[in-house]
Amino acid sequence: MLNFSDVSASPDERATDNIEMRVKPSDKDRISRAAELTGVKLTTFVRASAAREAERILREHQTTTLSEHDRRALLDALDNPPRPTQAARDAVRNYRSRIANAR
Repeated sequence: MLNFSDVSASPDERATDNIEMRVKPSDKDRISRAAELTGVKLTTFVRASAAREAERILREHQTTTLSEHDRRALLDALDNPPRPTQAARDAVRNYRSRIANAR
């Protein structure tokens, strides 16, 4: 059986907000059958499934995967940064002249 506990929420956090949606009858039937097969209430199934999918999407967007070639290029750039261009030096000088305590 799948785990339908909300591991991302604090145990002290109470469910007080509402989300309302309209669904097709066929979707509700399918979701209801799945909830029944897993032995949980429909609201628990929908809430846990939505929270799990949200966590997956957030994790996916917080992670960058590099190829071996790109990883080497990044590490090389970090280890051997290029010298600042004149435009970069001018930008730093301009920033420091306008912002107090910019060191």
